[in-house]
Amino acid sequence: MHKPILCAVLLGGCYIYRPLVSPSPSPGDRVSAQLTTDGSRDLTAEIGPEVLHVEGDVVRSDSSGLDLSVREVESYRGIRSSWHGERVHLPTTAVAGMQQRKLSVGGTSLMAGVLTGGLYVIYRVLGGPGLFEGGNNQAGGRGN
Repeated sequence: MHKPILCAVLLGGCYIYRPLVSPSPSPGDRVSAQLTTDGSRDLTAEIGPEVLHVEGDVVRSDSSGLDLSVREVESYRGIRSSWHGERVHLPTTAVAGMQQRKLSVGGTSLMAGVLTGGLYVIYRVLGGPGLFEGGNNQAGGRGN
């Protein structure tokens, strides 16, 4: 029973975006690139109008820019559009800033604690024995 809970926590973990540690991300890194106004305008034919953020997995990165397998774009109005891994080249001059997606250990731990506590409460409400009860609903687990 513990393996499904652990899998659910890891798959549904909390993620946050942090500034990149290195100047250029590595292939496979999940990043969110904020575009410059000119960059957004120049990339309109590829990603749509008025895009502020492009999120995706880095395919290639060099001094000219980076190629992303795009997962989502967000407009200046906050409208998000899901993508399905289409590859887009973002020139260095089009990117105002970039952040990398990282697992939030604190947030995920808190979520795991709340999930575990909630499951325990449901288990108790449905009639399961408590932590300090035995199989015969007697303290210590001895049914004399």
